[in-house]
Amino acid sequence: SRRIKNFETWYSKRPEYVERMLERSGKYLFYVVSEVEKRNMPMEIALLPMIESAYNPIATSRKKAAGMWQFIPSTGKIYGLKQNWWVDNRRNVMESTNAALNYLEKLHKEFGSWELALASYNAGEGRIGRAIKRNKRNKKRTSYYNLRIPRETKNYVPKLFAIKNIISNPEKYGLNLPKVKNQPYFESVKVDKNIDTQLIARLAEISIEEFRLLNPQHKRPVINTKNAPQSINLPYQNIHIFNFNLYSYDKPLSNWIAYNPKRKESVAQVAKKFGIDRKL
Repeated sequence: SRRIKNFETWYSKRPEYVERMLERSGKYLFYVVSEVEKRNMPMEIALLPMIESAYNPIATSRKKAAGMWQFIPSTGKIYGLKQNWWVDNRRNVMESTNAALNYLEKLHKEFGSWELALASYNAGEGRIGRAIKRNKRNKKRTSYYNLRIPRETKNYVPKLFAIKNIISNPEKYGLNLPKVKNQPYFESVKVDKNIDTQLIARLAEISIEEFRLLNPQHKRPVINTKNAPQSINLPYQNIHIFNFNLYSYDKPLSNWIAYNPKRKESVAQVAKKFGIDRKL
Protein backbone atom coordinates (compact mmCIF):
# COMPACT_ATOMS: atom_id res chain seq x y z
CA SER A 1 0.00 0.00 0.00
CA ARG A 2 2.73 2.45 0.91
CA ARG A 3 4.59 1.87 -2.35
CA ILE A 4 1.40 2.22 -4.39
CA LYS A 5 0.51 5.48 -2.61
CA ASN A 6 4.02 6.82 -3.18
CA PHE A 7 3.71 6.24 -6.92
CA GLU A 8 0.18 7.65 -7.00
CA THR A 9 1.66 10.81 -5.51
CA TRP A 10 4.62 10.75 -7.92
CA TYR A 11 2.40 10.49 -11.02
CA SER A 12 -0.24 12.94 -9.78
CA LYS A 13 2.46 15.57 -9.28
CA ARG A 14 3.42 15.19 -12.95
CA PRO A 15 0.13 15.72 -14.81
CA GLU A 16 1.85 16.72 -18.08
CA TYR A 17 3.78 13.44 -18.13
CA VAL A 18 0.66 11.34 -17.47
CA GLU A 19 -1.38 13.28 -20.05
CA ARG A 20 1.35 12.93 -22.69
CA MET A 21 1.67 9.21 -21.99
CA LEU A 22 -2.08 8.66 -22.25
CA GLU A 23 -2.32 10.70 -25.46
CA ARG A 24 0.49 8.63 -26.98
CA SER A 25 -1.20 5.39 -25.90
CA GLY A 26 -4.35 6.39 -27.80
CA LYS A 27 -2.86 5.04 -31.03
CA TYR A 28 -2.26 1.58 -29.58
CA LEU A 29 -4.42 1.03 -26.49
CA PHE A 30 -7.55 -0.27 -28.25
CA TYR A 31 -5.50 -2.92 -30.02
CA VAL A 32 -3.65 -3.98 -26.84
CA VAL A 33 -6.86 -4.09 -24.79
CA SER A 34 -8.57 -6.27 -27.41
CA GLU A 35 -5.62 -8.71 -27.42
CA VAL A 36 -5.57 -8.91 -23.61
CA GLU A 37 -9.34 -9.52 -23.61
CA LYS A 38 -9.02 -12.35 -26.14
CA ARG A 39 -6.74 -14.20 -23.72
CA ASN A 40 -8.84 -13.43 -20.63
CA MET A 41 -5.80 -11.89 -18.93
CA PRO A 42 -6.03 -9.19 -16.23
CA MET A 43 -6.82 -5.91 -17.96
CA GLU A 44 -4.09 -4.09 -16.00
CA ILE A 45 -1.63 -5.77 -18.37
CA ALA A 46 -2.82 -3.42 -21.12
CA LEU A 47 -1.29 -0.60 -19.04
CA LEU A 48 2.09 -2.33 -18.69
CA PRO A 49 3.68 -0.44 -21.64
CA MET A 50 3.11 2.73 -19.62
CA ILE A 51 5.55 1.36 -17.04
CA GLU A 52 7.92 -0.10 -19.61
CA SER A 53 8.18 2.71 -22.16
CA ALA A 54 5.47 5.32 -21.44
CA TYR A 55 3.73 3.63 -24.43
CA ASN A 56 6.48 4.74 -26.81
CA PRO A 57 7.18 2.12 -29.54
CA ILE A 58 10.36 3.98 -30.53
CA ALA A 59 11.83 3.82 -27.01
CA THR A 60 15.26 2.22 -26.49
CA SER A 61 16.79 1.63 -23.06
CA ARG A 62 20.43 1.71 -21.99
CA LYS A 63 20.28 -2.10 -21.90
CA LYS A 64 19.24 -2.13 -25.60
CA ALA A 65 15.63 -3.07 -24.83
CA ALA A 66 13.37 -1.70 -27.57
CA GLY A 67 9.74 -0.98 -28.30
CA MET A 68 6.80 -0.28 -26.08
CA TRP A 69 7.16 -3.71 -24.41
CA GLN A 70 10.94 -3.27 -24.06
CA PHE A 71 12.26 -6.58 -25.38
CA ILE A 72 16.00 -7.12 -25.21
CA PRO A 73 17.43 -8.66 -28.42
CA SER A 74 17.80 -12.22 -27.07
CA THR A 75 14.29 -12.45 -25.58
CA GLY A 76 12.86 -10.88 -28.73
CA LYS A 77 14.43 -13.64 -30.84
CA ILE A 78 13.11 -16.36 -28.49
CA TYR A 79 9.59 -15.00 -28.98
CA GLY A 80 9.86 -14.72 -32.75
CA LEU A 81 10.55 -11.01 -33.17
CA LYS A 82 12.63 -10.61 -36.34
CA GLN A 83 15.61 -8.25 -36.07
CA ASN A 84 17.64 -7.54 -39.18
CA TRP A 85 18.88 -4.70 -41.40
CA TRP A 86 15.37 -3.95 -42.63
CA VAL A 87 13.14 -4.38 -39.58
CA ASP A 88 13.20 -4.66 -35.82
CA ASN A 89 9.94 -6.27 -34.81
CA ARG A 90 10.56 -5.54 -31.15
CA ARG A 91 9.10 -2.16 -32.20
CA ASN A 92 6.27 -3.70 -34.20
CA VAL A 93 3.13 -2.76 -32.26
CA MET A 94 1.17 -5.89 -33.17
CA GLU A 95 3.94 -8.50 -33.15
CA SER A 96 5.58 -7.23 -29.95
CA THR A 97 2.20 -7.20 -28.19
CA ASN A 98 1.59 -10.80 -29.21
CA ALA A 99 5.10 -11.78 -28.07
CA ALA A 100 4.76 -9.97 -24.73
CA LEU A 101 1.42 -11.60 -23.95
CA ASN A 102 2.82 -15.02 -24.89
CA TYR A 103 5.74 -14.42 -22.58
CA LEU A 104 3.54 -13.23 -19.70
CA GLU A 105 1.21 -16.22 -20.08
CA LYS A 106 4.23 -18.53 -19.96
CA LEU A 107 5.54 -16.79 -16.81
CA HIS A 108 2.13 -16.95 -15.15
CA LYS A 109 1.94 -20.67 -15.83
CA GLU A 110 5.45 -21.13 -14.41
CA PHE A 111 5.07 -19.04 -11.23
CA GLY A 112 1.34 -19.30 -10.53
CA SER A 113 0.64 -15.60 -9.86
CA TRP A 114 0.44 -12.49 -12.00
CA GLU A 115 2.58 -10.50 -9.56
CA LEU A 116 5.40 -13.02 -9.90
CA ALA A 117 4.88 -13.19 -13.67
CA LEU A 118 5.25 -9.41 -13.89
CA ALA A 119 8.30 -9.44 -11.63
CA SER A 120 9.87 -12.08 -13.88
CA TYR A 121 9.07 -10.01 -16.97
CA ASN A 122 11.02 -7.16 -15.38
CA ALA A 123 13.92 -8.95 -13.69
CA GLY A 124 14.11 -12.27 -15.53
CA GLU A 125 12.65 -15.61 -14.55
CA GLY A 126 16.02 -16.89 -13.32
CA ARG A 127 16.39 -14.14 -10.73
CA ILE A 128 12.82 -14.55 -9.46
CA GLY A 129 13.22 -18.33 -9.37
CA ARG A 130 16.36 -18.00 -7.26
CA ALA A 131 14.63 -15.55 -4.89
CA ILE A 132 11.77 -18.03 -4.41
CA LYS A 133 14.20 -20.91 -3.71
CA ARG A 134 16.05 -18.76 -1.18
CA ASN A 135 12.83 -18.01 0.70
CA LYS A 136 11.82 -21.68 0.65
CA ARG A 137 15.17 -22.65 2.17
CA ASN A 138 14.65 -20.07 4.91
CA LYS A 139 11.01 -21.18 5.38
CA LYS A 140 9.68 -17.78 4.36
CA ARG A 141 6.70 -16.89 2.20
CA THR A 142 7.32 -16.87 -1.54
CA SER A 143 4.83 -14.26 -2.74
CA TYR A 144 6.02 -11.23 -4.73
CA TYR A 145 5.73 -9.04 -1.64
CA ASN A 146 8.00 -11.30 0.46
CA LEU A 147 10.89 -11.78 -1.96
CA ARG A 148 14.27 -10.08 -1.73
CA ILE A 149 14.51 -8.64 -5.25
CA PRO A 150 15.99 -5.50 -6.86
CA ARG A 151 14.29 -2.21 -5.98
CA GLU A 152 13.21 -1.65 -9.59
CA THR A 153 11.38 -4.98 -9.56
CA LYS A 154 9.97 -4.33 -6.08
CA ASN A 155 8.47 -1.11 -7.45
CA TYR A 156 7.25 -2.63 -10.72
CA VAL A 157 3.83 -3.94 -9.66
CA PRO A 158 3.08 -0.98 -7.33
CA LYS A 159 3.75 1.37 -10.28
CA LEU A 160 1.26 -0.58 -12.38
CA PHE A 161 -1.41 -0.45 -9.66
CA ALA A 162 -0.79 3.28 -9.18
CA ILE A 163 -1.31 3.95 -12.90
CA LYS A 164 -4.44 1.76 -12.88
CA ASN A 165 -5.87 3.65 -9.89
CA ILE A 166 -5.15 7.06 -11.43
CA ILE A 167 -6.68 6.18 -14.80
CA SER A 168 -9.71 4.59 -13.09
CA ASN A 169 -10.40 7.75 -11.07
CA PRO A 170 -8.30 10.73 -12.27
CA GLU A 171 -10.45 13.30 -10.45
CA LYS A 172 -9.42 11.78 -7.11
CA TYR A 173 -5.83 12.72 -7.93
CA GLY A 174 -6.61 16.16 -9.33
CA LEU A 175 -6.00 15.11 -12.93
CA ASN A 176 -8.01 15.82 -16.06
CA LEU A 177 -6.92 13.13 -18.48
CA PRO A 178 -7.64 12.96 -22.21
CA LYS A 179 -10.21 10.39 -23.30
CA VAL A 180 -9.07 7.40 -25.33
CA LYS A 181 -11.67 6.43 -27.94
CA ASN A 182 -13.09 2.93 -27.68
CA GLN A 183 -12.43 2.17 -31.34
CA PRO A 184 -9.43 1.04 -33.41
CA TYR A 185 -6.99 3.79 -34.33
CA PHE A 186 -5.17 1.86 -37.04
CA GLU A 187 -5.61 -1.01 -39.42
CA SER A 188 -3.09 -3.11 -41.34
CA VAL A 189 -2.79 -3.29 -45.13
CA LYS A 190 -0.44 -5.40 -47.25
CA VAL A 191 1.99 -3.99 -49.79
CA ASP A 192 3.45 -6.41 -52.33
CA LYS A 193 5.84 -4.07 -54.17
CA ASN A 194 8.78 -2.07 -52.86
CA ILE A 195 7.49 1.35 -51.88
CA ASP A 196 9.09 4.38 -50.23
CA THR A 197 7.80 5.24 -46.77
CA GLN A 198 7.58 8.92 -47.76
CA LEU A 199 5.31 7.96 -50.63
CA ILE A 200 3.11 5.80 -48.40
CA ALA A 201 2.60 8.77 -46.07
CA ARG A 202 1.80 11.03 -49.04
CA LEU A 203 -0.69 8.59 -50.56
CA ALA A 204 -2.35 8.03 -47.17
CA GLU A 205 -2.40 11.81 -46.61
CA ILE A 206 -0.68 11.57 -43.25
CA SER A 207 2.63 12.97 -41.99
CA ILE A 208 5.78 10.84 -42.13
CA GLU A 209 5.95 11.19 -38.33
CA GLU A 210 2.51 9.57 -38.05
CA PHE A 211 3.60 6.76 -40.34
CA ARG A 212 6.73 6.11 -38.25
CA LEU A 213 4.77 6.02 -35.00
CA LEU A 214 2.49 3.35 -36.42
CA ASN A 215 5.31 1.45 -38.17
CA PRO A 216 8.43 1.97 -36.06
CA GLN A 217 9.75 -1.51 -36.94
CA HIS A 218 10.75 -0.40 -40.45
CA LYS A 219 14.34 0.87 -40.29
CA ARG A 220 14.84 1.99 -43.91
CA PRO A 221 13.19 4.59 -46.16
CA VAL A 222 11.71 1.84 -48.33
CA ILE A 223 9.48 -1.13 -47.49
CA ASN A 224 11.26 -4.20 -48.87
CA THR A 225 8.89 -6.83 -50.28
CA LYS A 226 11.54 -8.96 -51.99
CA ASN A 227 10.94 -12.04 -49.82
CA ALA A 228 7.26 -11.54 -48.95
CA PRO A 229 4.50 -8.89 -48.88
CA GLN A 230 4.79 -6.59 -45.88
CA SER A 231 2.11 -5.28 -43.50
CA ILE A 232 1.91 -1.59 -42.75
CA ASN A 233 -0.36 0.15 -40.26
CA LEU A 234 -2.31 3.24 -41.26
CA PRO A 235 -4.94 5.29 -39.42
CA TYR A 236 -8.28 3.55 -39.78
CA GLN A 237 -9.91 6.48 -41.55
CA ASN A 238 -7.04 6.78 -44.07
CA ILE A 239 -7.10 3.21 -45.40
CA HIS A 240 -9.60 4.02 -48.17
CA ILE A 241 -7.68 7.20 -49.08
CA PHE A 242 -4.42 5.24 -49.38
CA ASN A 243 -5.94 2.48 -51.52
CA PHE A 244 -7.63 5.00 -53.82
CA ASN A 245 -4.49 7.11 -54.27
CA LEU A 246 -2.28 4.04 -54.74
CA TYR A 247 -4.58 2.69 -57.46
CA SER A 248 -4.42 6.04 -59.25
CA TYR A 249 -0.64 6.46 -58.89
CA ASP A 250 1.21 5.75 -62.16
CA LYS A 251 4.83 6.64 -61.23
CA PRO A 252 7.58 4.46 -59.74
CA LEU A 253 6.78 3.46 -56.16
CA SER A 254 10.39 3.62 -54.97
CA ASN A 255 13.55 5.61 -55.59
CA TRP A 256 15.60 2.96 -53.79
CA ILE A 257 16.86 -0.49 -54.70
CA ALA A 258 18.64 -3.03 -52.53
CA TYR A 259 21.93 -4.31 -53.87
CA ASN A 260 24.21 -7.01 -52.45
CA PRO A 261 27.83 -6.22 -53.38
CA LYS A 262 29.84 -8.99 -55.01
CA ARG A 263 32.79 -10.42 -53.16
CA LYS A 264 35.62 -7.84 -52.83
CA GLU A 265 33.50 -5.19 -54.59
CA SER A 266 34.29 -1.77 -53.10
CA VAL A 267 31.92 1.07 -52.26
CA ALA A 268 33.52 3.11 -55.05
CA GLN A 269 32.86 0.35 -57.58
CA VAL A 270 29.23 0.04 -56.53
CA ALA A 271 28.79 3.83 -56.73
CA LYS A 272 30.30 3.88 -60.23
CA LYS A 273 28.06 1.00 -61.36
CA PHE A 274 24.93 2.94 -60.41
CA GLY A 275 26.21 6.41 -61.31
CA ILE A 276 26.11 7.65 -57.70
CA ASP A 277 28.49 10.06 -55.99
CA ARG A 278 30.02 7.89 -53.24
CA LYS A 279 30.22 10.94 -50.95
CA LEU A 280 26.43 11.16 -50.73
